[in-house]
Order: sequence, then C-alpha cells, then structure tokens
Amino acid sequence: MAENEKQFETNIEAFLISPAGGYTKATDAGYVASSSMALDINTLVEFVKTTQPVMWKRFEKQCNSDPYKKFYKCFEDAVQMDGLLSVMRHGFKHRGMDFKVCYFKPESTLNDVAVKRYKQNVCQCIRQWHYSEQNNNSIDMMLAINGIPVVAIELKNQLTGQTVDNAKLQWKYDRDPREQAFWLNHRILAYFAVDLYEAWMTTELKGASTYFFYLLIKAQMAQVMMVVRETHKRMVIIM
Repeated sequence: MAENEKQFETNIEAFLISPAGGYTKATDAGYVASSSMALDINTLVEFVKTTQPVMWKRFEKQCNSDPYKKFYKCFEDAVQMDGLLSVMRHGFKHRGMDFKVCYFKPESTLNDVAVKRYKQNVCQCIRQWHYSEQNNNSIDMMLAINGIPVVAIELKNQLTGQTVDNAKLQWKYDRDPREQAFWLNHRILAYFAVDLYEAWMTTELKGASTYFFYLLIKAQMAQVMMVVRETHKRMVIIM
C-alpha cells in the first residue's frame, strides 16, 4: 500500500501506462507551452498531420499565417459552437475540409485502415499538470487524447491524513471553473476525487455547488483506476 500521496500517484501512473492501462507517460511541457489554448497544440497538430496528411496539406496552403494557430482557431470555434464531446466524436469542418481529432475503436478488425488510425491516437498520462496562465497550480494527474485534456484526477492518501473528501473540497474551492480548461464541455470532461478506498466523479465544476457521483467504496487501487479508465472511454464512446 502507498505510504504517501506521491507513491500513490506513482502506483496509479504505473497502472495507466501499463499494457492494461493503454496510456503513455508524458510531461505537461507541451501544455504549458500553449497554456493559453488549454491543450497541447503540437501534439494535436502532429496527430492530424500523421493521420490526415492530404487534408493538412490543403489546410496549410490556405493559411496566410501560422497554420498551427489557425488550426487551433478552427478547432476552438467548433468546440465553442458544438462542444468538445461532439467535436471529438464527429470532428469538424473548415472550408470544405473534414478534420478528425481522434479515432474510435472499430467494431471489428476487418477494416485495416480503421484499426491503424485507432492505434495512432496519442493517449497520454501526465502527472502534475499545470493548467493555468494565471497561477502555478497543478492537478495531480491528467489524461489526454491527442493533446486534448479530457480527464483530471486529484489524489489523496489516508496514511498522510487526507481522504477523498479533501480532494472534493479542492475541486470545489481551489479550482476556478472560469479557467478555460474547466469550462463545461470545453476541455476536461470528467473530474475524479480518489483516495485509497473511494472514487468520486463530477462532469462540471460549479464551486460549492459541485455535485460528485459516488463510484466505489473500499476498492483496491487497480479497481479504482479501472473505473477511471473505463469512464474515460465511455465519456468518449457516448458522444
């Protein structure tokens, strides 16, 4: 059992970046570099360039300025209009060009192209995510798809005197819902409060009015993270 919060964080990360978890270990450097966008624009664009090279070349030819910034503007406009859930599920259009920002697991393996594209998703597990331009606050753990933050986790450990209740209070009072990363259906889609025995989740930060759903009681750490991983998948699948 983890003796402190950092060890608990390490154990959860180890599960998530294992073959069972399916994520890759990353730092928040790319997210900090483009913090005004509340995503990692380089990872997102590289994903698009790799999976949709023809569309990207057409897009670049139409750009009169920095294509990365222009792509962010197009993505952001689509998110503002339709919400992140819809954009991740259906992609977005710009001047006759269709762009996807992630690919979903195909129902069968018969379509080689669909399988290949699904495997090209960049699923990252990031510890100590610095999400704001306004301060140096960080979230214990963040999960991202192709540079887009979608799951945030605050971790507590009873052996150091804190429980899941402290994590919930942190979400309610120490995380400003006015931050771009925390706008409803804009970046983060699920917020978790987790300790050694319980996991709670919410989909919207509303200060003191934030409501958490009770997920687990007296579960093992691997079970807790299985719920986090499966919830992450379902948040995408139901879009």
